Amino acid sequence: GANSYTGGTTISGGTLVASNVEALGSGDVTDNATLELNTGGDFDNAISGSGQVVKSGDKTLTLSGANSYTGGTTISSGTLIATNVEALGTGDVTDNATLEMNTGGDFANNIGGTGSVVKSGDKTLT
Repeated sequence: GANSYTGGTTISGGTLVASNVEALGSGDVTDNATLELNTGGDFDNAISGSGQVVKSGDKTLTLSGANSYTGGTTISSGTLIATNVEALGTGDVTDNATLEMNTGGDFANNIGGTGSVVKSGDKTLT
């Protein structure tokens, strides 16, 4: 459901699957396991921790926060749009669908996988 709590979410083990962008309230997310975002829309909660983020489902999801999670990002289906060079944390990106970079700046993450990468917007990305 659409939750309105503000105290944050901590994932200590296993996988937490969010099926809508309001599922995790408006607080920061500490991800030390797996956060699976099986939804579309705009997700702007800050994500930190040692865990990974997985984008699943066929919808388009936008990550806009300056995130610091280190476990990597996997795009298994749909489209993931990053509107901040820090939106995908600091780990490797496994892109098996579509990654859209609508941002500028220095992007240092390694990208692998079978998917496509699209650069949109008018900013310079290196």
